Amino acid sequence: MSKKNHPTSEGSGKLWGGRFTTATDPTVERFSASIHFDQALARYDIRGSIAHARMLGRTALIPDEDADVLVAGLEQIARQIEAGEFPFDPALEDIHMNIEARLSEAVGPVAGRLHTGRS
Repeated sequence: MSKKNHPTSEGSGKLWGGRFTTATDPTVERFSASIHFDQALARYDIRGSIAHARMLGRTALIPDEDADVLVAGLEQIARQIEAGEFPFDPALEDIHMNIEARLSEAVGPVAGRLHTGRS
């Protein structure tokens, strides 16, 4: 069964949900939200992503220019978090998805290259 058959999972921003036909109950959303705990992991998630972006550039898996854009975007996000200016969104479920969404806003389509070589 494809996601196309389930409009509530399509465009919901969820990484899961292809078989669900109704929205998640707000009580379940609040119970399973981890962003308030995950915020402590932000710097480590960003450091790992910066190292990954640099590796992608150095091994020519992506152009050096794209790696530089990714690193600059991630460093900008790190500064926003340190300054208390980062707009954490509980709907995005965890710190990784929050950072990834912000990176996409900041650098555009090149943000998708950060997935290269990741499972």
